[in-house]
Amino acid sequence: MAYLLSEKFVLTTNTHGTPLIATMKRYRRASAIGPGPKDPATILFFGHGAGFPKEIWEPTLEDLLKLDEQNGRPRIREAWALDCQNHGEASIVNGEALAKKHDIMNIYDYADAFASLYKSDLLGKLDPELHKVILVGHSAGAVGVTLATAFFNPPSMVPFSALILVDHPMFSQAMNGRETEIYKLVEATTPLRRDIWKSREAAEEWLKSRPPWGTWDERVFDVYAKYGLHPLPTPYYPDKTGITLTTHRIGENMAFTGTRFSRDALYRLNQICDFVPVHLIYGARNDMFDREVQDSIIDPKEGRNIASVTRIKGAGHLVVQEAPQKVAQAIFTIVKGTPAVKSKL
Repeated sequence: MAYLLSEKFVLTTNTHGTPLIATMKRYRRASAIGPGPKDPATILFFGHGAGFPKEIWEPTLEDLLKLDEQNGRPRIREAWALDCQNHGEASIVNGEALAKKHDIMNIYDYADAFASLYKSDLLGKLDPELHKVILVGHSAGAVGVTLATAFFNPPSMVPFSALILVDHPMFSQAMNGRETEIYKLVEATTPLRRDIWKSREAAEEWLKSRPPWGTWDERVFDVYAKYGLHPLPTPYYPDKTGITLTTHRIGENMAFTGTRFSRDALYRLNQICDFVPVHLIYGARNDMFDREVQDSIIDPKEGRNIASVTRIKGAGHLVVQEAPQKVAQAIFTIVKGTPAVKSKL
């Protein structure tokens, strides 16, 4: 995307005893437009959903930075998108280790990557009077960014200015067993999904003719086709030729085997909502999760005081893929109203 300038970075995490590479990209405007070194500035960290590469956010990011630019004085300095260590580019880098032992990591490793990025020197010196860092996560990525706050304690000292959770999979335990038919279908078919084609063209044609890919925004599909497909052979398929998914379906299926991590993230929200504003964005079409299930996350008695709830018409759980421009608008509205965290420091 010509509007976006991206740079690649890596960090090593060692959450569960095996060093794994977290791949990430920093996005800025290709032009020099943006906040100056002494201007208030926002930095955004983005986490993707299960089965997607970090680049899936690029159409949303392009629209978001354009909205910021149209607002007069731009406030967004940069955005970072991170691959989960068994997804996207990271799944290629970590391929040998992952193929040998699928369960060497879980969502806490992804959470660790966000915390490690914040603690690294890659952001430069942050001035609490000027800078705010906001976590944004979609689906399983929402669990990852929420758990990233667990690397900073006590909860009153979490350094992030806000969390934006996009169609997250967290809900009250009273809602257990309330999975929709679509959720059950995706859960059952993900481990069996076709993942080998003769060519990139054959893969794109097959994907685009089927749900959910056929309903996506065209820009998002193009990004997915570019980064979500990878030539064979791979450590998972050392004797195959053709094209496969960059993220192996075993890695994607982790989202359906990690319900306890969603519970951990829910309990973490109980602890941090009084200190970090938590904003929710949903697709208004309740396909993967019922409305009542979604609403159960709002529970002041448990400490979950939610700062805002936005529902985007015409989109479902894959709202980032279906309506990136509307997601960008929702994020921009939240960013504009979010103060820095100087009162905590």
